[in-house]
Amino acid sequence: MFGLNFVQVLLILFITAAQSFDLHGPQTMIFSTILVSVLVGAVCGDTATGLYIGATLQLMGLGVVGLGGASVPDFVLTAIVTTIVAIQTGQGYEIGMTIGLPVGMLSIYLDVFVKTVGVSIQQHSQKLVNEGKFDQGVNFILTMTVLNVLRKVIPVFIILIIGQAASEAVVNLMPAWLYNGLQVAGKLLPATGMAILMNYMPIKRHWPYFLLGFVLFSYFGATVFSTSLIGIALAVLYYNQEMKAATAPASAVIGGMEDE
Repeated sequence: MFGLNFVQVLLILFITAAQSFDLHGPQTMIFSTILVSVLVGAVCGDTATGLYIGATLQLMGLGVVGLGGASVPDFVLTAIVTTIVAIQTGQGYEIGMTIGLPVGMLSIYLDVFVKTVGVSIQQHSQKLVNEGKFDQGVNFILTMTVLNVLRKVIPVFIILIIGQAASEAVVNLMPAWLYNGLQVAGKLLPATGMAILMNYMPIKRHWPYFLLGFVLFSYFGATVFSTSLIGIALAVLYYNQEMKAATAPASAVIGGMEDE
């Protein structure tokens, strides 16, 4: 089991189940991709790698939402598997993605299966409600939450059972060109995630702030944390300025025409 003890395996499965339950239950959205990956990384003994993997996949997953009956890749599941493989095999993030990303993509088919089963569950629940068995109908619909939890827990459990030897065997079977290509692709993923994020941000309107952050980080050696603090301060100043402009009297906006 990747050199993990029984307690570590249970903790990873619990984190996976907690994230899935929250997503399909209370929906507090506390268990983001970053947090889940950091927690799994902490369990595996390398929080920094978990943070790096989670942040990268969080950027890639921004704006990707399974609206209605649509099924999308599960970036949280990808982050969990990638973190486990990357840390426990010592092969790094790029190789961890060779197993993590396919699992996340395969989750689409598991999601379709669960939703298909969910149709029958919903119909039976509706039947119970029509018969006046309201409590039974509500409780039966909770079966969907259980199925969604198992949809993530089972793949993670299988990966843990397969263990390090099987994962390393997959890597060893790769030809050199594929191995090197995956390493290059893995290094491009953070840039891809940032590009996706920028696509959803009003960069054209607020490009001076973006340029300032880039210069501070790239040329003045500012850390991500310090640059973020400056960004927060500028965001607050911008927000206060916009609020004052929105609440200012019309005469003040026009320029004090009543004084002329």
